[in-house]
Amino acid sequence: MDHAKQVKGERPAIDRRAFLYNACIWSAGAVMAGFATRLSGDECGFSSPGFTRPVLPNACIQATTETERTLALLVETVVPGPETDPDGAPGGVESCALNLLADDYYPFRAYAEGLASIINVQAQGDFGKPFADLAYKQRLGVLVAAQESLPILRMVYRAIRSAFYGGAYNGVGLTYLGYPGPNLGYRHIPEASFRRAVCKELTTTGWMS
Repeated sequence: MDHAKQVKGERPAIDRRAFLYNACIWSAGAVMAGFATRLSGDECGFSSPGFTRPVLPNACIQATTETERTLALLVETVVPGPETDPDGAPGGVESCALNLLADDYYPFRAYAEGLASIINVQAQGDFGKPFADLAYKQRLGVLVAAQESLPILRMVYRAIRSAFYGGAYNGVGLTYLGYPGPNLGYRHIPEASFRRAVCKELTTTGWMS
């Protein structure tokens, strides 16, 4: 950062890498903010409402192009699903993380082909095969190597994880983690003071006692 420009009161220029880095952080924050607004509690008593967005039929984007198939494997590698996870747990594909490509709120569609190309070039250089033809451990190695060459890919991996762990498109990840839903406080305890006046009497000076 140019401290001389700061002293003079001038605004320093923002390069493309800094802009993308900050944009990804803001996007991840927006995912969590949107997630928080979609949860609701049971006002009538204590019963965990759980996650309010179940998995819908055909809700996840199906990979049909070569680029989408490459990125679907990227998602599967970052958050392994039933075919890779030792316990058969759901992963990024099941949490509809590929929907990031079609979500107008995020700019991933514009960079999809470039991202797929970067991954394939790294795969060809490391193993002489396209990313889609590699085994899981090989794909994982490619992603690690690609991140070392282009650190901003770390933000892409985080965005994919946010779809699973933050419930961006469905509750698959939250259900797997055992998230019970929002905290309803102590409304289920009869002795608690919800909707009851704490006191009713006034002192001689007008204060509640």
